[in-house]
Amino acid sequence: MRGATLRLFILVAVIAHGTAACIGGRASPDTQHYVLNPVIQVPSGGSRSPAVALVVGVGPISLPAYLDRPQLVMRSAPDRLDVREFAQWGEPLRDAVTRVIAVNLGHLLPDSRMVTFPWRSAEKIRYQVILDIEQMDGPAGDTVALDARRCILDRSGSEVAARVSREPAGSGTTAAAMSRALGALSRDIARQLGAIEW
Repeated sequence: MRGATLRLFILVAVIAHGTAACIGGRASPDTQHYVLNPVIQVPSGGSRSPAVALVVGVGPISLPAYLDRPQLVMRSAPDRLDVREFAQWGEPLRDAVTRVIAVNLGHLLPDSRMVTFPWRSAEKIRYQVILDIEQMDGPAGDTVALDARRCILDRSGSEVAARVSREPAGSGTTAAAMSRALGALSRDIARQLGAIEW
């Protein structure tokens, strides 16, 4: 009886050791963090006017709930989303989009100054750019689609321009493709602002 108990104890110890080895041997992948980057370069030889002619407020920006999370989201089919647990944004996506649009617009409109929502500036904002992003995703390594509604408000809160944009961004990493799509959107917004009588 004592021998059978000893054999059972050894068997349990071997199984426990094997299980621990399996669990310890399978390390989870490292989490990769991504950021969006401005893609518009500062014009060469361009200099900012000492007196800023235009102050533009960027925001608020709204995102669909499926994008408003730390993880990157890919669209593997029209009705299927893949949430990448180990691929995450280095900052909240809403903040990243606001930052990138503001920097891009600042480079495209060198005689202006961008402030981001919520306003912390005492300066009076001449125009406000509000963005409602409806889609910003695509298959991994394939074309990212950016669908956005935007409106530009003047100082009184009246709408002076509005447009719906669809920007394809080409292939590449998802973050880089999104950055390019936001660059194209920034160019459209800058053209609209440039067409408005200041």
